[in-house]
Amino acid sequence: MNSKIQWWAYLHSNGSVIVKRWFGDVKDYTEDCEGNDFVIQVVRPYEAENAEDARRIANERLGFK
Repeated sequence: MNSKIQWWAYLHSNGSVIVKRWFGDVKDYTEDCEGNDFVIQVVRPYEAENAEDARRIANERLGFK
């Protein structure tokens, strides 16, 4: 069964990786992040089966292990 969910993420200025469900609104990871001093880097939407996988993928895409 393919039950993958859409996610997006960002690197917060405090060093935390924030992972969020994505429901199709492009503004979530574009306009809402632009000019936000807390957002260092954005990971565009991607698929993962669960929150644990989503966090792993986000960390990899941000260059963390």
